Amino acid sequence: MTSTFDIRARIAARVAAEFCDHPKVSEVWLEGALGAGLAHARSDIDLRVVFHDQPPALRSRLVDGVRVDLATCTPAMIETLRSMLGSFDVCFDDVARFRQVRTALGQLTRLRTARRYTLTGWQPVVTGDNVAGYRHWAVADRVEHVLSLVEDLLGLTTDHLYAEAEVVRRQLEICLLGLDVVAADQPLLGDKWLPALWRRTNDGPPPSLPAPSWNADDTSWFPSVRKRVTAALLRCWPDRTTAEEPPPAGTGELGWLPQRYTDGWFLRRGDERIRLTPGQLTSWHQANREGG
Repeated sequence: MTSTFDIRARIAARVAAEFCDHPKVSEVWLEGALGAGLAHARSDIDLRVVFHDQPPALRSRLVDGVRVDLATCTPAMIETLRSMLGSFDVCFDDVARFRQVRTALGQLTRLRTARRYTLTGWQPVVTGDNVAGYRHWAVADRVEHVLSLVEDLLGLTTDHLYAEAEVVRRQLEICLLGLDVVAADQPLLGDKWLPALWRRTNDGPPPSLPAPSWNADDTSWFPSVRKRVTAALLRCWPDRTTAEEPPPAGTGELGWLPQRYTDGWFLRRGDERIRLTPGQLTSWHQANREGG
């Protein structure tokens, strides 16, 4: 029996071949979940038609009962996105570039998953250093989101808003799974695909957070968060320091999580930020290995 993915891949190739016969078309790309090798029985097909210049508006179409969504662009438009993947450049005192990239992360994910149509099959559009660049930005984005959710969860439990806290806890669990996935060099697709992406590099089910008993003193979930955030960052930026220095006082307490920018490591809790030397990172990591 032909799989759901194969049916859609064949339709995509047929439509792409038709566009490639047009003299104004440079390339056709398959994007999104299907570009990453994933599909379900109701999945649409996302194609991007790259015109040499002045791309027209294209309407979606139904092909053999499957919706094909069509986006258009020019090579110049793509270069703007590709330049973001060329380097991870966000600093402790200047996060303007980080904000810009986070806003464009959905488009960068489409570029990361894009496969160029050729007569011999679909070929990756983004390779090498640009794949690594996407990974760094996506990990940094997920860590930033984790930090925000942790602050919400701590604030809600402090005020005994436990129903609201449970909503945030579930969001945090999904965000951490996304962090695990992108740290393993997978694209950050929609939440429904996170378990499938997890299985590509792991055996067993995705991890979950410990279920709290919901009172303001129950923070059993936090060590697991700290452990997974630290592990994800270290997969991208390994700690090769052998010398150890005492970590800043109090940073083993509730709420402190690591971040990694171009100019080094630091710890953050809410709006508080403390730079770390490589030796301090090593000591902090050693002191907080438990949990999860």
